[in-house]
Amino acid sequence: MVNRDRRTFGFSLMELMISVVVMAIVIVYLVQSFSAQQRAYVTMDQVTEAQQNLRAISDLVEREIRLAGFMVDEGGAVCGVDSVAGSDTLFVTDASALDPGGQIQPALGARLGGGSGPGAGTVTLSLAMGDTVVVDGQPAYDTNADNVNDSDFRVGAGAIVYDRANPSRGTACGIVTQVVSPTQLRVNFLASTLGGVAASEELVVVPAHVYQVNNAAQLLRDGLVLADDVEDLQVAYFFDNDGDQIVDAGENPGSAGTNYAASAWNNANLRELRMNFVVRTRGTDPTFNAGTFQTTENRAAPAATPTDPQLRRRVHTTTVRIRNVGNRGLLG
Repeated sequence: MVNRDRRTFGFSLMELMISVVVMAIVIVYLVQSFSAQQRAYVTMDQVTEAQQNLRAISDLVEREIRLAGFMVDEGGAVCGVDSVAGSDTLFVTDASALDPGGQIQPALGARLGGGSGPGAGTVTLSLAMGDTVVVDGQPAYDTNADNVNDSDFRVGAGAIVYDRANPSRGTACGIVTQVVSPTQLRVNFLASTLGGVAASEELVVVPAHVYQVNNAAQLLRDGLVLADDVEDLQVAYFFDNDGDQIVDAGENPGSAGTNYAASAWNNANLRELRMNFVVRTRGTDPTFNAGTFQTTENRAAPAATPTDPQLRRRVHTTTVRIRNVGNRGLLG
């Protein structure tokens, strides 16, 4: 009879417990490592998205600022509302609404009739005899939804008013709320001190694009959302009032320590605009708790502590020289 070895092979209870504990430690480490990498990826993805938004925004706005003053008087090229407690609002003439083909006028625009002019709040502007809301003979926009273009002004976009006879009076600007008729516009003026039309004045209105940031941290262009997660827009203006080819102290309203009033500056002396955009990430970063509101130019810091310190922010600054402004006096 053959004796067989009945020994068995396996792990003891202690060995199994040690193995389970080691495996649990490894799994916890792997999960934590994966979670950290995932958070880092999400954060970097959101920061990259914010930076891409900045590039797209700046490309569009820079192009339109360079075209400001195209086919209009220098005096009506830009306008704005400066705020130290909120976002600035910028108006630049709408070059895409103006057709240069076959034009014999040196500068386009619709003259205002006697007695009508920019005032506080919403005002109905009546145009002078012979002028209409189509300033170049080729309407650019359909304002009554009949699929036929009928105006160079459009609801939600901007309008800039200036005195052609005396551009040193500055500008008034507002948002078009209604194209009432071919000879009437209703405009909600945000910056206005020009008043009514007197005999010595020639008030002219031109179509414009308007950029502003709303309370939902959205950058609007002509009332439509251009980009989300934009916290602030600040604009500084650089003038050469004495013609010395240098922007001297006091000639840069809107920058730190100075305020800009549209009615106080002659756009014929404008040389550059500097814009500052503050964007933030869509979501919070749980590992980051040092986020603060970014102040640029003459923007004052908020009195209250920001409630979203886990948001990451980026500031983009761009300076643009306006091609169609400041050089006409040198020609000829």
